[in-house]
Amino acid sequence: MSHSPSVRLKKKTRIFLSINLTRLLLIITCMVVLFPIIWMATASISKGSSLFSSTIIPKNITLKNYINLFEKTKFIKWIRNSAIVTLCGSLLALLETTTMAYAFSRFRFKGKKNGLMILILLQMLPATVTIVALYKLAVFIQLQNTFLGLILIYAGTTIPFNAWLMRGYFDSIPFEIEESAYLDGANHWQAFTKIAFPLCLPMIVVVFLFNMISFYNDYYLASIILSGNDRYTVALGMRFFTQPYAENWPMFAAASILACLPIVVIFYSLQRYLVQGLTKGALKG
Repeated sequence: MSHSPSVRLKKKTRIFLSINLTRLLLIITCMVVLFPIIWMATASISKGSSLFSSTIIPKNITLKNYINLFEKTKFIKWIRNSAIVTLCGSLLALLETTTMAYAFSRFRFKGKKNGLMILILLQMLPATVTIVALYKLAVFIQLQNTFLGLILIYAGTTIPFNAWLMRGYFDSIPFEIEESAYLDGANHWQAFTKIAFPLCLPMIVVVFLFNMISFYNDYYLASIILSGNDRYTVALGMRFFTQPYAENWPMFAAASILACLPIVVIFYSLQRYLVQGLTKGALKG
């Protein structure tokens, strides 16, 4: 039975409106998301000391803010400190997370059923509840104002939730694959490193990338553990531009743009693995 021309016209109209409304919504969303970034980018190449004096299209373009950023601050050292803390913390957290998740997925031991869930519930506590204990712990083990102390705290605070994600991915891998390795003489560590770990690479990249973004952008924990301009990460160093009696927002904008570049590059280079990890994790877990 064929539809009348009016019915087909109404159907085409609904489809047309639906598509164009979706496009309009996406355009508005992109504008809302990109506007602060564009504003910061234009402010970083504008003259003056006020963020609100800049316009979307700068009248007088200058690179003085970027030059002053490198000459008058320790921005390069802040980036280096952030790189050390972020990379080391992410690698340590990844090692702890994957081994813990593998143990919960493959081995039988007392407390396995509720142990991981208890850790996740503890992680749900606000950071303000644990910050004093973390600071006292850092002082007690004499790692206050050290990168190692901050790295250990970063790695420890991300284990429960990431281990829960990884365990679900390990559970999706058939145990028969590892059994064949055991029959060939492999031990648990070899089965983990040569079979389970490579098969979980997409989810491992997801966990690693999320840890990097979290550690790189962290201000709260770093401000408690680290002190001194030479120890600042880039997140701590940004407050250098907003002192009580002096503000330099264009230089702050320049620092913000440059500080975003490392994460953007890493995110873009690992994008393929990120998509695989999220989609496969959603389907398998």
